Amino acid sequence: MTARTVRVVVFSASFIALIGCEGERGSPQDSAGKQGALPSAAAPAASTVAPRDTTGSANQTGVAGAKAACASEGEWQQCSVEKRLTDAGFVPVAKGAAARGVFDIPGTQYALGPADLHVYIFPSAREREAAVAMIDTVTVARRSGASPWSMPPTFITSNNLVAVLLSDNGRLIERVQLAITAGLPSAAH
Repeated sequence: MTARTVRVVVFSASFIALIGCEGERGSPQDSAGKQGALPSAAAPAASTVAPRDTTGSANQTGVAGAKAACASEGEWQQCSVEKRLTDAGFVPVAKGAAARGVFDIPGTQYALGPADLHVYIFPSAREREAAVAMIDTVTVARRSGASPWSMPPTFITSNNLVAVLLSDNGRLIERVQLAITAGLPSAAH
């Protein structure tokens, strides 16, 4: 099975389980106690699948442990990047380490269909700004070094995150830019 097929199966199973659970509880109510409000299908489906740990730095302890490890607001984390890309309709497939030599921190490379996205998450926005000041943002390479990219890169920043997208598809580039620059991860309502 492909990663996309697995996600569709997991989402479908989660949605069916949600509908079944709602039917057993009686009429759905919203937080104000009004009857007839429909539950959000997207939130439960997202919470049933633990985010992938692409850094290898922490063990996954199930859904509850994974949810606690990935804050829903504030600075970017790998899980919030993956969620934002998934919410934008992409199926991000972690391919391993991102290109080295541009930034001093490790990153993660994702396949987004035919495109490659290299994501670097800094401890803070200030550290990201200092690192970006040392590179040429057009070639996304150190000022004194050669470009590690196989094609002209698209440089994207947001708070403590730098993303480098390798694609010649203008529509895909715009969709990724919008997904990442739409703001920081926000709290669930």
